[in-house]
Amino acid sequence: MKNKILILALLAAALCLPAQARAQMYGETLHISLMGGYIFPNSGIAMEGGGVYGIGLGYNFDQNWGIEAFGHFAPHLGDDGLLPGFVGPLRSFNNDVTLARLNALYHFDTGTKFTPYITMGLGGQWIARDRPGYRNYSSFALNAGIGFKLFFNEVIALRVELNDSYGFASSQGSHFNAPTITAGLTFQVGANPVCRDEDGDGVCDPYDKCPGTPAGYRVDADGCPITVTIRMDIKFDFDKAIVKKAYLPEVKKVADFLNAHPGSTAVVEGHTDSIGTDDYNQRLSERRAAAVRNVLVSSFGVSASKVTSVGYGESRPIATNDTSAGRAENRRVVGVFTGTDVQ
Repeated sequence: MKNKILILALLAAALCLPAQARAQMYGETLHISLMGGYIFPNSGIAMEGGGVYGIGLGYNFDQNWGIEAFGHFAPHLGDDGLLPGFVGPLRSFNNDVTLARLNALYHFDTGTKFTPYITMGLGGQWIARDRPGYRNYSSFALNAGIGFKLFFNEVIALRVELNDSYGFASSQGSHFNAPTITAGLTFQVGANPVCRDEDGDGVCDPYDKCPGTPAGYRVDADGCPITVTIRMDIKFDFDKAIVKKAYLPEVKKVADFLNAHPGSTAVVEGHTDSIGTDDYNQRLSERRAAAVRNVLVSSFGVSASKVTSVGYGESRPIATNDTSAGRAENRRVVGVFTGTDVQ
């Protein structure tokens, strides 16, 4: 009864654990399982059920296929009744059951920490009996099972399995059929993650929040392109729209950025001080922005399709227009350019 309660508690805990942990079945790993549970011998074998303990050693070829050698031992299982008095003193008898198997496992890769699986293979059964008239028993056996692994991290997983072993030989006129339900822990040794990464950005598909990233982009931990930003600030003489030579390195810096970062575009903004009419300053700001755009395109090879220009006249001052220094600050072309980083 205690074993059944323990198994139910482990199942309930498994269902209540959050489902987004970054842990899962990995290929090219050894795995060791320590299990305990309950065995249910078939009624024809004249044996009661009881506790069973097991240890398994296996190898995962990839995220789906694995192979495993597993041994179960169920000590001191009772008979299903007492001998009649004419046979001897009334007493019960013990049966020690050992099950071994070599199985293939197929894991259903969900890309999460929850991994259901099926298992099937061949093995053996051995029963040591101390009841008079009942011989020790051994047989080849066919076994199959279903279960799941629930990973707490990259190494440790809860494992729950229902397995049935059917013997080819018979004892007391019955084949030994031994369903077991077990739960325990599986340990992945030497995890070498097999990562499905269709866009080749280095982030496994189950965790990639930006699938389909073009080749060559640098990405963050979520697989999304990393964005970088560059600023430009160019000043102009009063009533002029000519880019002075002193600012050409500033323009070149922007051009190099735009050429190096695919998908980046630029909006160049022109501004003026407040001297002059609104209409005149609007046209002047547009000429200033266009002058910077022309240098980017004609002098530094930026694609014309990547750069647009716009003028805001005197409507967006960054300093007071009541002083000559403030007006000099307002006679400007600016831009903040964002692009995706590349390798």
